[in-house]
Amino acid sequence: MVSPQYPSDDLLVVAVTSVGDGLRPGEFALQFWREAGLIHPSFAKRAVASVAGHLVRKQLGQLRESDLVKLDTALASWFGV
Repeated sequence: MVSPQYPSDDLLVVAVTSVGDGLRPGEFALQFWREAGLIHPSFAKRAVASVAGHLVRKQLGQLRESDLVKLDTALASWFGV
């Protein structure tokens, strides 16, 4: 996830899984998982971390706007903002 409003060398990473059983509050199915470069139906999970950008080897794809809106809502919920 990259925010052009607040440039940084660090990236916020959200876990993605193909296992959709037992989703917790705020976790959601990616509607356009294939377009995001994923090979299976996928779900955003509540595991969030920051990593140095230089550690990322390649970008798999890009989330569509509707999935980005869901992610933004989930992050706000998870962080209480």
